Amino acid sequence: MTKPNRTAWLKLRVTSAEKEAIAAKAAAQGQTVTDFIRQRALDYHLRQTPLEREHVRQLARIGANLNQLARWANTFKNRAEVVQVLAALWSMEQSLQNADTRPPQGESREEPPCT
Repeated sequence: MTKPNRTAWLKLRVTSAEKEAIAAKAAAQGQTVTDFIRQRALDYHLRQTPLEREHVRQLARIGANLNQLARWANTFKNRAEVVQVLAALWSMEQSLQNADTRPPQGESREEPPCT
């Protein structure tokens, strides 16, 4: 396989400290500085749109939810425990709903609560 004929130049100004840091990273990867910079620049995936960033964020949230569900399922394998946990969650939900709709003592709500 023949190497491509590279005839174009890019000029890049960096500080002495940046130059040393780049050279150290290239050496740690077993690459020349040129190959290291070329690989980093060409293999970098730039998320160009807000929509793509939002999709990545949503996928991360879904992954976290799946992880929580898997952990819960492994923790509560016994059906009796599952029923007890669901009953406790339902009870907490009912308590929270009642607390949301009940006005504090001595006060009455004239307007419905914002949801």
